[in-house]
Amino acid sequence: MNELYKILLVDDEAEVRTSIIKKIDWSAVGFQVVGDAENGLDAMDKIEQIEPDVVLTDIRMPYMDGLELAEQLQKVRPSIKIVLFSGYDDFEYAKKAIQLNIIEYILKPVNATEMMGILERIRKTLDEEIQRLRDLTNLQEIFRKNLPILREKFLSNLVKGEVEPSDVPVLMQEYGLSLSEGRCWVAAKVVAQDREDATWKSGNLLSVSVQGLLEDRLKDFGIYHCFQRPSGICVIVAMQEEKELQALTMFFREVSREARKILDCSLVVGIGRIVERIEELSKSYAEAREAVAYSPTAGDVVFIADVEPKKDTILHLYEKDEKELSHALKFGDEEMIQSCVESICGRIQQPKPKGVQAYIIDILSVILRVVQKNGLDEKIVFGKYADYNGVLTDIQDAQAMQDWLCKVCFAISGSLYRERVGTTHNMIEKAKRFIAENYANSAFSLEMVCSYLHISTAYFSTVFKKEVGESYISYLTGIRMEKAAMLLKETDDKTYQIAAKVGYDEPNYFGYVFKKKFGVSPNKFRGK
Repeated sequence: MNELYKILLVDDEAEVRTSIIKKIDWSAVGFQVVGDAENGLDAMDKIEQIEPDVVLTDIRMPYMDGLELAEQLQKVRPSIKIVLFSGYDDFEYAKKAIQLNIIEYILKPVNATEMMGILERIRKTLDEEIQRLRDLTNLQEIFRKNLPILREKFLSNLVKGEVEPSDVPVLMQEYGLSLSEGRCWVAAKVVAQDREDATWKSGNLLSVSVQGLLEDRLKDFGIYHCFQRPSGICVIVAMQEEKELQALTMFFREVSREARKILDCSLVVGIGRIVERIEELSKSYAEAREAVAYSPTAGDVVFIADVEPKKDTILHLYEKDEKELSHALKFGDEEMIQSCVESICGRIQQPKPKGVQAYIIDILSVILRVVQKNGLDEKIVFGKYADYNGVLTDIQDAQAMQDWLCKVCFAISGSLYRERVGTTHNMIEKAKRFIAENYANSAFSLEMVCSYLHISTAYFSTVFKKEVGESYISYLTGIRMEKAAMLLKETDDKTYQIAAKVGYDEPNYFGYVFKKKFGVSPNKFRGK
């Protein structure tokens, strides 16, 4: 690797840090020292800022020693490599270091040659880790192992209508699927049902067995793919001509007979209409699901066209549409919202669409769910209209409906944005008040704040730093130091008493932090 890895050096003796930094040719072994710290607490604060790859730390240090530092890093930054050095050849230290997965343990004084050798080994380890993650062969092997899962997820999304049309041919090729070689396509849904006296003990086992039977028999039929769905098996078949559909129907009848004979179960098969574009398979699968519902009266194998005459274009708000509209309302800008609304409303302008009113009600229901879930006033949707009926009777023109929906969606999006900003601001203010009330507690921690707010530490840390401009630790320290400065000026309390009052059990550490903040010791500050 050409890039230099970053090192943080931690030791409570400044001359030791300086000596180590000077005696090592860091760049020669692929490293650069990007910072140094006086103890573990100081190191934790700097690690958050500089994100080192390696921490070289002494064991014996005040306030937080090297082992405590290693223990904390193992929890929050396990990828950082840790090297411990100590003037004490103590077996207990070494044993603890092994438990903490510390990469090296060496004795002081640090020998330059030995240290260079250690750094070379660490660099090699880091290089290998990165290379392993980047290695094309390894990635290809991972992809190959996960290919069946990726294929099934893609096909599942395809029949749900959740794949962008432009992505379909690309993903078909990437996943090695030959379905795109067809000229027309059809989807079927197969549901396996136990007989009352059957010996199957697992519905999943039965479904897998049926899938195996289908795949074995479909080998001679053409291009197909079977995969499991929550409520049954989906079969996609690519055909060259529409007349092949009759043969497919006969095929399913034969498989249904074999399932009764071989697997001691019955099958219900619903077959959707043929589609001429593979990205429209969601329509065929939706019809296949409907066809299954006709089985009690129409038999085990049902082609939707046999039980439902071909209809004029019926408007339908698909699950993908609902998700896109909800996402645009919550997180999109005006351009995204307008594009989404135009796409949905554009269907109303198709020749002779049926079910326009139901379609508009579906759109309004999606919008209303977002409003209700986020506690907004429903008047933001209906406004001067009392309910759905008011909208339907008053707005009859497709363009007027589109314009009205855009206006409503913009208003909802703006309200949600203000709500998010307000919620984040309120959370930070609540955290600040909690800190102000508890800073004097020496056991006060980030975990206590997050438990009080009922959020994760990772989320809080990110949001707090973004909103306040500094980390939680830095902010808490600032509060404690400002309070300490006030007590030093306004009271006659001893330094150790003030330390306790602002959350420090250790007066010496209080003095260290105070001097770091104000540039002078507490006593000199008081004497100003």
